[in-house]
Amino acid sequence: MVPKPVWERPEVRTYDPNAKTDAPLPTDLPESAKTSSTVSGRWWKTEHAATARAQSGKKDAQQQDKAWKAREERRKREEAVKKLEREIKEEKIAEIERKKQINKERKEKEAEKLRLQQMAARMSAKKLQRMKKRLGRTKKVAG
Repeated sequence: MVPKPVWERPEVRTYDPNAKTDAPLPTDLPESAKTSSTVSGRWWKTEHAATARAQSGKKDAQQQDKAWKAREERRKREEAVKKLEREIKEEKIAEIERKKQINKERKEKEAEKLRLQQMAARMSAKKLQRMKKRLGRTKKVAG
């Protein structure tokens, strides 16, 4: 069987020819449009209230108190952890400073010892003894 060509088929109506498809006229606006209080004057825009971020009206006092206590407890724990971290950090810094000071003192002692050895090589033993004695008087060093 061969299908009939389109131009020979009977007309099939898939729509209602009596239906209105035009938009309503501006005089047929809804009631909300006539008493529009929007600043822009666009009647289809709705008024928005501020977002209620605090849900205090939805919880009773006991729930609010419980939530507050939980937050307070968490805040105290975090504060204690931060305090401990600060103390540990300060201890590390103090230890580093102490080691630096020890190294500095050791290097100064080595430099002084080297200087005395070089002086001793240049001078006689008696002169070195006199120098040590003199140094002992001024610096309170046993010689």
